[in-house]
Amino acid sequence: MNNEIWKTHTVDSEKGELHVQIDTLHIWLKRKNDEFWVASSNETEGEDLNKPVDELPADKIKWTRYAKESSTSEVDIKPVFPNLPVIISSEYPLKIAAGSKIHIYTRVPVWAQIKLKKEEYILTEIPSRKLNRTWFGNPVEGELCYWQSTRARRNLTDLNNSVSLINCPITIINKTHEELNFEKFCFRVDRLSIFDANDELWADQTVIEYHGEEQNSDISMTGKLPASMGTGTLLSKPRNPIPNSFATRTFKKLFDDTFISAK
Repeated sequence: MNNEIWKTHTVDSEKGELHVQIDTLHIWLKRKNDEFWVASSNETEGEDLNKPVDELPADKIKWTRYAKESSTSEVDIKPVFPNLPVIISSEYPLKIAAGSKIHIYTRVPVWAQIKLKKEEYILTEIPSRKLNRTWFGNPVEGELCYWQSTRARRNLTDLNNSVSLINCPITIINKTHEELNFEKFCFRVDRLSIFDANDELWADQTVIEYHGEEQNSDISMTGKLPASMGTGTLLSKPRNPIPNSFATRTFKKLFDDTFISAK
């Protein structure tokens, strides 16, 4: 399935609209008067958008036009992470003993990046699912993040694969002499790559070393999948490539949850 979505597509003005489906997200592309036109819509329960555009309700299809002088008719559709950090909650409140290490997994909704192949010009990025926004920090200092209902779990065996979700392996190491009460953390996904492994989307492994509630955590994005999974096929590089590790506030939520409606 991934091979049919995340690849180079040809948008031919003589062949009508190109239609790509990513779970409930539908994307249409066409060329008209040397412009690229893009539309998208999410299915709601009971809806069927897998039909010709002219047969769909007008309020479901709103085209955006992109005027870019180009001789190419090829576009790359790539999976990318959301453009903000994501707040991840534990499936259940979890206490990590001093000096202990655990492995968890979470799944983050993918965004579809559409860009002209030759020019590397990005036309747009379309979220596969709508995420709410929240503030991580205090009223004076912090950062805007997304919040999602998908939780961190000890394994993914009881969950079905989804082409719209990126599986993210995370290792948390408690370097302190006290328990770490893990309920939620700020996951900076812009540092992660995306791989195709066994026809599923996977991120490279993240390692978080916790040094205390008032201290920054040391975070490493390994750039590769867990050893047990092999190498996979690289689909997308990080939005924000960084050195091997960095330190930042990860676990402490200093401000009560404030949700901001996502546009």
